[in-house]
Amino acid sequence: MAGARGTGISPVHQEYLDVLRSAIRGEAPARIPANVEEVLEIANLHKTRPLVLDALQKAGYQVSDSEWTVIYRTSSAHITLNRKLADLVTFFNRKGVKTVLLKGQGVAANYPQPMARECGDIDLYVGPQQYERACDVMKEYIAGTNVTREELSKKHFVVCTNGVYIELHQYCDILKNRREDAFFQSLAAPGLSQNLVPIAINDVTVNTPADSFNAFFIFQHIWYHLVNGGIGMRQICDWTLFLHSRAGRLDTSVVEKALTYLKLRSPWQVFGSIAVDYLGLPAEEMPFYVHGQKDKVATLLSLILQEGNFGYALYGLDKRPDNFAEGKWFSMKVYLKRNAIFYRLFPERRLLIIRDGIYDLIDGTLRVIRHIFGK
Repeated sequence: MAGARGTGISPVHQEYLDVLRSAIRGEAPARIPANVEEVLEIANLHKTRPLVLDALQKAGYQVSDSEWTVIYRTSSAHITLNRKLADLVTFFNRKGVKTVLLKGQGVAANYPQPMARECGDIDLYVGPQQYERACDVMKEYIAGTNVTREELSKKHFVVCTNGVYIELHQYCDILKNRREDAFFQSLAAPGLSQNLVPIAINDVTVNTPADSFNAFFIFQHIWYHLVNGGIGMRQICDWTLFLHSRAGRLDTSVVEKALTYLKLRSPWQVFGSIAVDYLGLPAEEMPFYVHGQKDKVATLLSLILQEGNFGYALYGLDKRPDNFAEGKWFSMKVYLKRNAIFYRLFPERRLLIIRDGIYDLIDGTLRVIRHIFGK
């Protein structure tokens, strides 16, 4: 992949981005950063440390014992997840329940070194028609294992069994606004049932979403986490490498329909510039890419880099007051501060930002009232 770098990012963040860019291309960076320890700290915040270490090794960096442990644990986690995923899909197939893998191990397959991508949980979509039956099958699957979490909601059934988190999805996502959610579900239903893309996990065929829907869904997931707390660069790498792997194969009319209806074209284009200008995706592989957005890109990328994954660097639980009401107010102030930035960056979303802010203010206030009165 190739692309031109932008400006406006701090020197150490630029060093990190240079190494990350090389990492997702499977290449050695041009040099070992002068501030290598700081670069690795940033990588840790963004769930990309194993990727960065893998690239630095290629440039001659001497990996310490503790860093080898990070690499080993990540590879081991992939082995565990792949084994569990293959076993889970096989079990569900035997019970007549069709599944679709969301993100996770599916996007990891697009990396030059899949086992260097930090992994998390297993997300399997089953859809509304199968959800009740699938939940029963999941309970049968985890019977007799060490279950440390079990939670059922409209969106998904979450379990943690033997240290592996599994989310069984009735819906891949649910948007706050009913009209927007109805539109999103109208895209998701065919995108998760037609033209599925099979991949092999431990010699088991696992279905992933239709490519054109997946291109938007991965982005929409990035956007959701951005506006609700923060994202790591790993998520942007996932999207970048997915688009690179599907170059020339996407029906961009599906993406355009979603971006237009949900007013996400400008955010898509700014993130697209991050992928092209900083991570090396060829411009022709980024649908709806536009030049000349350096100021917007630098502002958004600087925010992402400072916050870290889920915003932990600036707004982690260690910074949130323990008192429930004070904690809610802390979260609201963070929300308003961050969305003031999005308000400036994305003019077409201003009414939606105000609407969602009012919704969250009312919802947070009601939660505090219910907590105070014990309801």
